[in-house]
Amino acid sequence: MNIRGIQKFSLVDFPGRICCIVFVGNCNFRCPYCHNPALIFDPESQPLIEDQNFLDFLSSRKGKLDGVVISGGEPSLRPRLPEFARQIKELGFAVKIDTNGSNPDPVIAIHQAGHLDALGIDYKGPAAHYNEIACCQLPDLAGRVRKLIQYAQDNGIPTDIRTTVHKALLPVEYLQQMRAELDALGIGQWTLQQFHPVEIIDDKLLQEPTYSDGELFQISRQLGGNTKVRGLKGIFSA
Repeated sequence: MNIRGIQKFSLVDFPGRICCIVFVGNCNFRCPYCHNPALIFDPESQPLIEDQNFLDFLSSRKGKLDGVVISGGEPSLRPRLPEFARQIKELGFAVKIDTNGSNPDPVIAIHQAGHLDALGIDYKGPAAHYNEIACCQLPDLAGRVRKLIQYAQDNGIPTDIRTTVHKALLPVEYLQQMRAELDALGIGQWTLQQFHPVEIIDDKLLQEPTYSDGELFQISRQLGGNTKVRGLKGIFSA
């Protein structure tokens, strides 16, 4: 799985579960605001954790944890993901996959095999600008992401759809277009995530003005639906 990091405990990353998070290396996106550039460009710079070592750790946490989030990087790129999800489920833990949605078929197959309980999907931008914002040239990229969102919606998979927001990348009119696209898919809850000014892929964003939490709250109210805001301190708007 190319595991390059573990967060051993979280109360917020898998709603309704006490979980741990595994981070795998490599991604097919180059989002300018990505705050895990080492996992994208140089995963070998991070210590490799063997799959069995993680599974042994998980076995030792029975009764203390009840879920695992598989994150990245982009986990759907790992050929062993279906087997890894099965192994976690067989140990008695729920599985959530955090994905950029660009590779929907293996994720759908994992759910159909009974080894997926929840999803986190990063919705990067309006369809017309998806490739530009994700810095990825896959054909029909927005359509791939919509396919996974629609599948999750049709099959009742609890799904956290979220968008990291920086004013230089997502002006209000883009956010309005995204809200309309999600409405067309029947998606109510959508979370706008505040840009986190740490080590990122494109340092120029650190110099560009972006929205304050207050501005994002106001935008979320204007967008309507069930649009929420996650600020840097984890505060949500109604």
